[in-house]
Amino acid sequence: MGKSDKVLFHYTSLEGLLGIIEKKSIWATNILYLNDTTELNYAMSLLEEQLHNFFKRGITHGEWFFRTLLEDIRYSISSTEFPFYVCSFSEEKDILGQWRGYSSKGIGFSLGFKLSYLITNENNRTSVVKPCIYDESEQITVINKLIEKTSSTFTHDNKSPDSLYEMISSKPAMEFLTEFMVLAPTFKHPKFREEKEWRIIYRAHHSDKNVKIEFRAGRSMIVPYIAIPLTREGDDLIINKVIVGPTLEPNLSKASVEMLLESKNVKFDEVECSIIPYRHW
Repeated sequence: MGKSDKVLFHYTSLEGLLGIIEKKSIWATNILYLNDTTELNYAMSLLEEQLHNFFKRGITHGEWFFRTLLEDIRYSISSTEFPFYVCSFSEEKDILGQWRGYSSKGIGFSLGFKLSYLITNENNRTSVVKPCIYDESEQITVINKLIEKTSSTFTHDNKSPDSLYEMISSKPAMEFLTEFMVLAPTFKHPKFREEKEWRIIYRAHHSDKNVKIEFRAGRSMIVPYIAIPLTREGDDLIINKVIVGPTLEPNLSKASVEMLLESKNVKFDEVECSIIPYRHW
């Protein structure tokens, strides 16, 4: 199977399945409101550590620039208007941790989409589909390449007020910020390796009038999200595979899902049941 034929699975609840089919879209949550609130802090600590090592090697050009950028990133992460939204998928179609995390007491579905299908429907290049990186050495390598690429654009380190504005609004600064902000949501702690997670990462430009930020009830607060279309206008939705989560009546659930997909003209290959025994977690 080639990379483009890889099937990625999105775990969701009963209500989530109905919404995805009805709206032909999938929700991307503002990254600040994910279940694991430490994710961005993890990426930031790696960046700070590698910049510290970079300057310890005696490389000073761009140091003031990077320190200013770090403050800018910290401010962005603490801002309520942080513009990055993510939607999670897994290479694994049927694992206990995902049922517990993304469905209601394990009762739900995992929906399989081909990677090529998700890439084809990327929204005007404002979204990307990327695998998460769990290996710390690989994360460090990626960050160092970004630092070195950006630092090579500087030949001096002018600290005048005019140069501050010019640097932070410069092309290297914008490229560094964008690349890091897209990388950061893919950096996950090694203990989550079994998830084999991929993410749609959507950058919402608040100045774009076509971006509609919506809101849903979370476990303890109102959560902002964006609905990302899964089809072109007029096209049928394609869900390659549906896995029925652990439930008391798996065969009945499988039959009703097949009826639902057929009634809504959803193209699908198969519906199957989880092999994990039902438990009322």
